[in-house]
Amino acid sequence: MPRARSGLLGPGLVLPFAIFWSTIDRALALPLVPVIARDFDQASLAVAGWAITGHALAYAALQLLWGPLQTRWGRIRVLWVSTAIATGAGVASALAPDLTFFIVARVASGGAFAATFAAVLVYFGDTLPLDRRPAAMSNLATATALGLAVGNLGAGALAELVGWRWVFGGFSVVTGLLVIVLARLPEPRHVGDERVLPQLKHLVGNRVALGLYAFTILEGLLLIGVYNFLPQALQQEGEGVFVSGLVTAAFGVAVVLVSQSMKLVVRRVRPWVFMLAGGTAAVAAFAVLLVGVSPGTVLAGAALMGIAWALAHTTLQTWMTDAAARARALGMTFFSISLMLGGALGAALGQLAVDAHAFPTLFLGSLAGAVVFLVTGAVGRARYRPLESADR
Repeated sequence: MPRARSGLLGPGLVLPFAIFWSTIDRALALPLVPVIARDFDQASLAVAGWAITGHALAYAALQLLWGPLQTRWGRIRVLWVSTAIATGAGVASALAPDLTFFIVARVASGGAFAATFAAVLVYFGDTLPLDRRPAAMSNLATATALGLAVGNLGAGALAELVGWRWVFGGFSVVTGLLVIVLARLPEPRHVGDERVLPQLKHLVGNRVALGLYAFTILEGLLLIGVYNFLPQALQQEGEGVFVSGLVTAAFGVAVVLVSQSMKLVVRRVRPWVFMLAGGTAAVAAFAVLLVGVSPGTVLAGAALMGIAWALAHTTLQTWMTDAAARARALGMTFFSISLMLGGALGAALGQLAVDAHAFPTLFLGSLAGAVVFLVTGAVGRARYRPLESADR
């Protein structure tokens, strides 16, 4: 099969689109659960919600399978095979005869798309010199933010027009086309000679990588887990679903604007400055939320969290591709797992805050965590010396 090496079907555009599309899949069912529950003989929302929970669990767990497979099959083969499985899972979701079948299909989709994020990070780490990676990571941050927005807002709107089964069916058609495009991408050089156990041994002895995993857990807790509960904080204050969703969308807007702007200055600004600015934005976000929960404060807090994500997470991804350069396939897999683990911990704390009506306590603890995030991120990146040459 001929391979696309540049242009519209090259890695620079196709791989961010793969991230965008896999992120849509994570958000696709969120606004549709009540409709799906109603269609399946008035099934309870709690039972239908397992489609979301199972998808998230499979997304986290199956990364442990796809990471080692990258070392045996290569990045591109893992990407197109996993996306092909996701295509089948999407078709099964659209044609599901009952709720149990639908839940199993969503779990399969989450497990398949679990391969995408880490494989794309590893691919760019393998193929781009260190000084070109920040721009690529900015594009990935933009793709993720757009995917969340399109998945949450677009799925509900389309379901109103054509029905939820057509939403999953149309999604699967595009996913199938993506398989063909991914299979045509060039595989990075020197793939296939990596072994899992030596990579694990290297990572266990790599103090920088281990520290970055802990730091990534903290980032996921603050900027994914706690962020996801901002709409519920507003709703506890009496605001409606539309207002709460609208103001928290400022996160995605900020990510897109800032991450794309970073590409203009990334080669002139030291990475620790981005970590410092991102950490400062995170501290400011939770300080604003401590003032009180209102549409204005949540709008500002969500925007500041988006700025923090664009600046700090983009820098952190580039940092991790270098720190785990000798074990990149597994190293980036554990990076993705760390981020999801942090998000899960933040979600657990958020649920406790919902149950106890204790969002001020949650935001105070998050403010303390953001201060740690600011200091350790800026100081750690300033003291870090890259393993790879910037001009490679």
